[in-house]
Amino acid sequence: MEKVKNYQQIIKQIIEDYIATDKPNPDEEVYLVADDIKMHYLLYHNAWRHDRRDYGCILHVRIKNDKVYIEYDGTDVGFADAFADAGIPKKDIVLAFHAPTKRPYTGFAVA
Repeated sequence: MEKVKNYQQIIKQIIEDYIATDKPNPDEEVYLVADDIKMHYLLYHNAWRHDRRDYGCILHVRIKNDKVYIEYDGTDVGFADAFADAGIPKKDIVLAFHAPTKRPYTGFAVA
């Protein structure tokens, strides 16, 4: 359980750091939605571009079976590497947005 709590802290800190430093559009809201009980972490953005609303999830991370599953990463950051650099072993990070048949070639966990 201590491992999971550590992973939760790392995930939230990395996402909060991203929010604090990577805001290309000052009119855009970028925020973390964190559920420590169900262990889902979402990065959302909300902005108006001309007369069109731009809103949605740009990162979805969850913890399942003591591993960090990156379900979706619509950024150019490479959150998997950021998590690994912060102390989560690559063997505990699953790039879930890749098909299971391709995961063995990513350098990260397969599941």
